[in-house]
Amino acid sequence: MVSRKIKEKSWPGDMWIISDGIYTDLDLNGIDEVMNTGFGKEYRISDLARYMLNPSPVEVEKTLVGCEVRYQRSSSQKARDRVRRILPKKLRGLLKDRNTPHKVLISQLERKMPTLKDGDLELYIRKIYESLKTYDSTLKELSRLDIDKISDVLGICEDIDGNRSLLALQGGIDKRINYIGNLISKDVKVILEKAHVASGLFEMGGFDFKTYNPKRSYRMIKFFKEGRIKCCVLDSHNNVEYWVDDTRLVHYIHLLEQSIRTNHKFADSLRQCKEGNAKPLKLFFHKRFQIDYSKTNLPAVYIEAFKTYNMGRNERDLVVNSLKKLQLGISFNYVPQSDSGEDKLFTNTCVMHDFRALEPIKNNLPLLYLEINKRASVSEAGKFYLLDSIREHKK
Repeated sequence: MVSRKIKEKSWPGDMWIISDGIYTDLDLNGIDEVMNTGFGKEYRISDLARYMLNPSPVEVEKTLVGCEVRYQRSSSQKARDRVRRILPKKLRGLLKDRNTPHKVLISQLERKMPTLKDGDLELYIRKIYESLKTYDSTLKELSRLDIDKISDVLGICEDIDGNRSLLALQGGIDKRINYIGNLISKDVKVILEKAHVASGLFEMGGFDFKTYNPKRSYRMIKFFKEGRIKCCVLDSHNNVEYWVDDTRLVHYIHLLEQSIRTNHKFADSLRQCKEGNAKPLKLFFHKRFQIDYSKTNLPAVYIEAFKTYNMGRNERDLVVNSLKKLQLGISFNYVPQSDSGEDKLFTNTCVMHDFRALEPIKNNLPLLYLEINKRASVSEAGKFYLLDSIREHKK
């Protein structure tokens, strides 16, 4: 096969994720000896895809709302520990352990600082918030802590959706307490292991959408080695920038590409972040997403189809039952800027439907089957079409 360069296609709009792949006989051995092959598949990926696949740590902002104070074990607890260690394993359960006590301190100050388009007004309001800190009971409790009895102090952070997580702090106990006192109710930098924080869940706050350039692309190479798929992203010198530690992530970016191609509202929410009019939060791929359309409104495409093809009750039930299967939800959480300063969490969800779920209607409703087939697009993640689009907001 003759090696050929992927042509830069004219991307629809200004948001894209990944190109179609082409087979290439690129000299992979010359890139990295681990590849040990001369045959693979080459893609172009965008800034956003490069961020999502990268296994390196990312930095995000969360609000520091309090702390967890952990105390040293008492002399009686330490004595209990020594006795447990010398007992036979069968008897250790008789001497129940007592958890080290800890205290949770949460600030009562308003934490949802308004995000205003008027920078001067926002700065003024922040000064008012700062002056109110002297009345926070948490600061008084911090000042009364006995440092000699404390083993650890962890920060408690909260995102806009109210989800809390612990933050490990550096330095001695006194420095950790000072850190809490100085920054409580403020946004702090938090280091996450990588953008992909859990199965199907990506932290998008670590990506600077303002630097996204649709004309910039990176080479991604996928190949087989010893019966396994391996994947890497190359830098501008064609050296391996990083290895994709889980090739299932590549399926996610293919699905994201399909979503922004078929759902303009979904693409627009990403575009708002790019233009600085919204703050990105999380992107989640729901593998077991399920909406029962027998109990809720049918998607627009099927409402129109039922009118066009004049289907009977049994045929309609067959279609609705097919819609329950193999749904995939792709949700993007973000907070648009507001003139009023009221932060609202918005969620745009693409309900993608695996075309295989329509196999039961293929023979009974061939015209409908062919109509939906026209709407479906194929990628290495499968053959999907946009079933529904949902936009919600939380105050």
